Amino acid sequence: MRKKLITAIITATLLIAGCSDTANVSAGQENTMVLVGSGQEYLIYADSDTGVMYLYITISTGGGLTVMLNADGTPKIWQGEE
Repeated sequence: MRKKLITAIITATLLIAGCSDTANVSAGQENTMVLVGSGQEYLIYADSDTGVMYLYITISTGGGLTVMLNADGTPKIWQGEE
């Protein structure tokens, strides 16, 4: 009985508090990703603040995003136009 009461209280609290569909993003932080390369089934983005590069795979059955790494395991940093 006690577990049910605690579960009901937690559930009610979450329903009352709700979730916001707007993120806490400061002005100027909205577009931090820059498209720096692309191919038939992939896009390469770089974070404009840190320069860290991300690979986004675009295939018809789904996709995925991952950090691009150097051979030593450190994040690959975009150096600008080559």
